[in-house]
Amino acid sequence: MTSSQSTSPSAKTSEPMSSHFASIQRFGTDLPDESPGRVLHWFRQIVTLLAITAFHATLSFSALAMILIAIRGFFFAPGLSLIGMLGLAAAAIAAITVGAFQTLIVTRYEEYPFHWLLARRLRRVIAKRRHAIVEPRDASSRFCEVVPKDRWKLLRMETAADLVYVRIDEDGVWMEGDRQRYHFPPKCILGAMPQSFSPAGGWTQLHAAMIYVRTVDGPEEIPVIYRDFSFAEMGSAERRRQRDQMVEAVCEIARGSEYEPISMPEDVRELAEPAGTDSLNPYAPPRMVSHTGA
Repeated sequence: MTSSQSTSPSAKTSEPMSSHFASIQRFGTDLPDESPGRVLHWFRQIVTLLAITAFHATLSFSALAMILIAIRGFFFAPGLSLIGMLGLAAAAIAAITVGAFQTLIVTRYEEYPFHWLLARRLRRVIAKRRHAIVEPRDASSRFCEVVPKDRWKLLRMETAADLVYVRIDEDGVWMEGDRQRYHFPPKCILGAMPQSFSPAGGWTQLHAAMIYVRTVDGPEEIPVIYRDFSFAEMGSAERRRQRDQMVEAVCEIARGSEYEPISMPEDVRELAEPAGTDSLNPYAPPRMVSHTGA
C-alpha cells in the first residue's frame, strides 16, 4: 500500500519527495475517517445480477408472447376485422423491435444496465464523503474500473478490483474509488500505454489505459478502463478512441521520467512483448505489476 500526505488538490505537504510517488490510500485503514463504499460487495453484485436476469427474461417473454399472439391471430383466427389485423401487425412489429433491442444489448452493450446501477451507487457513496477528490457530476470526471491484468481472462461475476471516478488535470490523475483513493502527481507518472483484450465470457473487446507510476515500493501499472453507461459511448470503437485520449492526456502531464514518457502504439507493444518472454537486458528496470486488489 502506498500513501502520501497529499490527498486533495489544495493539500500542502512538508514532504518534498511526496510528489514523486503515487498516493494509493484504502478507505477505513489509510483513511479511517472515510468508510469504503462497498459498491462491489458480493451481495449487491448477486442482487444486481438477478435483477438483470429478470430484466432480460421479461424482455424475452414479452417478445415471445407477442409473436405467439400474432401467429395465432393470422393463421388460426380467420375473419378478423381491419382493427384486429392492425393490432396483430402492431404486436408482430413490437415483438421484432423488442427482440432486436435485446440482441443489441447482449451482443454490443452487454454491461449497460449493470454499469448504470454501479455508477449511480458510487455517486451516492462519494456524495457522503467529506473530502472526496473527484466530483462525479463534473463534466471532466468519468466512471471507470481498475482491472489488474491477472483478472483479464478470469470468468467471474466481477473482475474489477475497484470502481472509480477519474479526473485528469495539470496536477495529475485523481481517482475517487469505492475501495481506494488515488492521486498520481505528474512527477510520479512514468507514462501510459494502450492495451486491448477480450474478457472471458464477453462479446466485446475492452480497451485499457495502462498508467505507469512510481511508488515507494517501485514502479506499478494501473489498468484503467472506461465503464460507460450510455449507448452513445459504449461501442467498442468509441471506447477505443476515448481510451487513446486518456493515454494521450496522461502522457502530456507525465514528468516521472527524465526521458520521453512511456508510450508505445498498441500493435507495436504486442510485438515487443511476446507472452512468457523475460527481458534479456540485465540493466532493465523490474517488470511493472499491479498490486491494486490482485
